[in-house]
Amino acid sequence: MIHLPACEAPHPTALLSAPVHPSVPATAPLTPPESDLRGLPFMPLDTVRLLDSDLFALSTGDEFKCAVALWCKAWQQVPAGSLPDHDRVLAHLSGAGVGWPGVRGMALHGWVLCTDGRLYHPVLAEKANHAWKARQAQRARANRRWHPQEAAQATAAGGATAYARESTGESTKDSTGQRGTRLAPTWQPDATLLAFASTLGLDAQGVAERFRDYWLAVPGTRGRKADWGATWRNWCRREHAGRPPAHTNRPPHPLEEQAARLLRRTAGEG
Repeated sequence: MIHLPACEAPHPTALLSAPVHPSVPATAPLTPPESDLRGLPFMPLDTVRLLDSDLFALSTGDEFKCAVALWCKAWQQVPAGSLPDHDRVLAHLSGAGVGWPGVRGMALHGWVLCTDGRLYHPVLAEKANHAWKARQAQRARANRRWHPQEAAQATAAGGATAYARESTGESTKDSTGQRGTRLAPTWQPDATLLAFASTLGLDAQGVAERFRDYWLAVPGTRGRKADWGATWRNWCRREHAGRPPAHTNRPPHPLEEQAARLLRRTAGEG
């Protein structure tokens, strides 16, 4: 670390608005731009690597304290493991305040400027990339658990494309290879379908409202049918027989079970 003679040393606040490494060639960012570890309070620390580092061997107590503070702050930045290239911000994040110029060189030991204009530490970026992959995997497992149909569809159709098609109601092929579509929000049974319900002694308009509300709320592939007329007739037959009008293959969500228990308990108390 180079120390300027006292006569040439700048005022402590002179560097607070200057960029950190104005002359260092930029490299590609070391973590993905979307990586976000906020809400993850645990940052892995390689103690052997740290104790063998130049930072540990050469830094003073204040320099080491500021360096570790910057690692912790960078863990919660987006992209994860990065810092803004601005001394005033770094002075605040490190806790050094106006004393930042005196600890700056060692506190930023190992950090490099990248093409997105932010600072990255290779070791911290390595840990952040590992944690980001783990967070993505956990989210994928949760999605497969609570939304199995949507997750399977997204995997088969290429992720975002499948969700986009689902949200717009675009027709897709079902498991038999036939074209399946979602029920239109303005759907109404035609005269033939109404007559079929009436022959079973059902209130055709009431059945139509229940039918439409149910199928508009069904997510994923279960909400697409190749023949809505046949689906309507099966629905009417089930209502006529006094059975539930539709079946689902998924287990009840824990929140649904909790709501059912509360309803039973309330009914029992009443």
